[in-house]
Amino acid sequence: MEAWEWVLASLAGLSAVFVMGANLWAIFDVLRQDGLDQAARIMWVMLFFVVPLFGVVVWLYAKTRLAGLSSGTRLRKTL
Repeated sequence: MEAWEWVLASLAGLSAVFVMGANLWAIFDVLRQDGLDQAARIMWVMLFFVVPLFGVVVWLYAKTRLAGLSSGTRLRKTL
């Protein structure tokens, strides 16, 4: 193999490790969320397996919305 083939192979390996790590982080993050019911957790994990990187990006977007929603719900419950 030539040098440029080694570079491409190592970049492919590094990107695969990154995507797997991001998926593992997202799965554990979904499982730790208190505001999600069991069906929602299963759907999120299935999304991570079907479309790995896109699912993680969508989770990062939805997580901030869920955090804002849950704090407002808690505030309304205390008032």
